[in-house]
Amino acid sequence: MSAIVRWFVAVVLVGHGLIHLLGAAKGLGWAEVATLTEPIQPAIGVAWLFAAIVMVATGVLLAARKQRWWVAGVIGILISQAVILISWSDAKAGTLANLLLFAALGYAFVSNGPMSYRAASRRIGVS
Repeated sequence: MSAIVRWFVAVVLVGHGLIHLLGAAKGLGWAEVATLTEPIQPAIGVAWLFAAIVMVATGVLLAARKQRWWVAGVIGILISQAVILISWSDAKAGTLANLLLFAALGYAFVSNGPMSYRAASRRIGVS
């Protein structure tokens, strides 16, 4: 992944994670969020917070060039999309960000995952 694309995806991940804090703030009663019209239960607020943490962590792992950043990304997208589906009318635009991130994760998995040529060359000791 080129440096420009890597940094773009990292910024999108961190931004997407920070947006999830809105759902956490409303669900946990930290703030009144006028843009979110649907009620969010405290347990779902915790899920929004967890999605935020995992997304931001994924962005940091990607920016730090950690090869397994995509593992955290898969977990983040699953949690993110779950809370988006729960608050669909307010949060459906987040699905677009998740699709972009899913494409980046797919590329990372294919190029660095356990079945990639890189992994095979590492297993046989070729650099």
